[in-house]
Amino acid sequence: MAVRLAVAADIPRIVEMVCALRDAIGGPVVPEPDKVAETVMILMGSPSGIVLVSDGGFIAGSIASTIISTERFAHELGWFAADNSGLRLLRAFEAWADSRGARARLSTGPEVLVLPRLRKALQRRGYRPYETAWVK
Repeated sequence: MAVRLAVAADIPRIVEMVCALRDAIGGPVVPEPDKVAETVMILMGSPSGIVLVSDGGFIAGSIASTIISTERFAHELGWFAADNSGLRLLRAFEAWADSRGARARLSTGPEVLVLPRLRKALQRRGYRPYETAWVK
């Protein structure tokens, strides 16, 4: 279950995992496979983007500052693992963010669906809830 940088051949599997992620959290937005593939390709080719995969998981993100500060954040754009590689993917994402002078910022889906063991694992790694997303 090694974590590695995604390559073009991984894109169809990542698209499937994005759909599985949406199904798992009951997200309000239906994935558009062509858009997912395009976004993954852009992230893979960008110096400020990353897509990592495991045998049954992925994490993708990009680095940007916020409107209120020049501080850089590595924004996780998608994270899913069906093979218990989630924390390995997260550690690799954090290492990438650290190497670029950025802090990691995660989106975990609806609070009621965040499993207690994930909540505890994130807290052990120094994460805390900060903002709530509202979707209409």
